[in-house]
Amino acid sequence: MFHLGPFKGRERGQRHGRSRSATAQTLTKVRTVPPCTCVICEDLPPGRDAAIVGHIREHGWSVLRVGGGEFEFAYTVGLWHTFRRPEIVMFGLDGQHMQQWLNASVEVGQPADDEPFRGVIDGFETRFRPVHPDWHDPLFGTLYRVYHQEVPVRQLVWPDKNGQWPWEAESRRQARAWLPVAEHPADGWRLVGELEPGFPFPVGPDSWALTTAAIVDGTRKPLWVLHDEGVFDVLDERRYEADDLRLAYLGEIVRQHPHLEDCASVPDGHTATRQDRWTTAPAGDLDRHRSKKAWETTT
Repeated sequence: MFHLGPFKGRERGQRHGRSRSATAQTLTKVRTVPPCTCVICEDLPPGRDAAIVGHIREHGWSVLRVGGGEFEFAYTVGLWHTFRRPEIVMFGLDGQHMQQWLNASVEVGQPADDEPFRGVIDGFETRFRPVHPDWHDPLFGTLYRVYHQEVPVRQLVWPDKNGQWPWEAESRRQARAWLPVAEHPADGWRLVGELEPGFPFPVGPDSWALTTAAIVDGTRKPLWVLHDEGVFDVLDERRYEADDLRLAYLGEIVRQHPHLEDCASVPDGHTATRQDRWTTAPAGDLDRHRSKKAWETTT
């Protein structure tokens, strides 16, 4: 709530310039409201986003939580429709907490970009930074389905426990989405920006996979894949006997070996073996046991 101060009339004898017409004065005060082309305003069927659209109708906005990679992120849907304000995205913390903090960030209003403010995360300042358009397609598919156009997005940026911002500390938890994808540090978020949308696997390109150093550097080819409990092992002919087992981003491995895209549809609990072509089979108990042991010793 804001307070209107007392009106101060022009003092006697004060000189002032020629006033414009009342119509001109009024026009300078009227701000053009940007159009909204969302499924609500255009009265279009919401399709797969019916629950989100229903939430927007009832509450003004919804908060979508996204997992499937190394770190979660969450973003609002509906702020542009309801308030003509940019949507907000947050990266790298617990998804449920980010949903709560995004709701709190809506309530604090619209601080200027890069202006520290409180009222979102207890005991810490946060900031807004505008999201570069490069990230819209990789991250915000639901926004496009709801609005049928790009709408502005701001990133809610948080400091670490020592009060350092992402640009002051070496941290990969938050995407630096204010940068173009090509200028982002090489990490999982950059892989998301480069390979999404359209990464064919059921997990993101920034998800960890068990593999070998030889596969990562291209000196050996992937010949055996295990998909179990939502994670992938991508191994060469040595399988779990390899002495260079390591973790790598799945997107990094697939980019080095594009034929792995043929394994994207391997069902959970199955293996794929490559000879002339990839063939799938149910995973055995021994494979699962060796995989779990390898993950424990590698991480």
